[in-house]
Amino acid sequence: MRRKCINKLSAIIIGVIAIFCVLSAHAQNLKTILLKPTGWICEWNNSTTGNSGRSDIVFEDSGEKVVAKIHIVIPGQTTTGTLACERDVIISADTVKFDGCRDQNVVLIFDPNDKVYPFKTKTQTVNGYDWKVKAK
Repeated sequence: MRRKCINKLSAIIIGVIAIFCVLSAHAQNLKTILLKPTGWICEWNNSTTGNSGRSDIVFEDSGEKVVAKIHIVIPGQTTTGTLACERDVIISADTVKFDGCRDQNVVLIFDPNDKVYPFKTKTQTVNGYDWKVKAK
């Protein structure tokens, strides 16, 4: 009985480790995609206020972390304040998370089937924006 329980626990632990390794591999693939040397064009829009604009983003490997270097190139009608910033990035299997220069909790979902905008927000950011990102 005890051996059966140990075998079941061992199988569960091995399964969890295997899932983690697969997720880590997907995150590494996503990291490779993000680190395009030419960067990305981000179009953002707030459907409630009508404010929209464009930012250029370059993701860089900074040793132990990835950072997003963001430059707002078309600021929109109501955009004031910081127009360039650098933010830490969290990459998981199919998402990229970071704060924008003027927005928080940007969660981009990767869709490999979308050849134009492979990264998009599924829900609006804290400030009510939808983001969609394409390669330069």
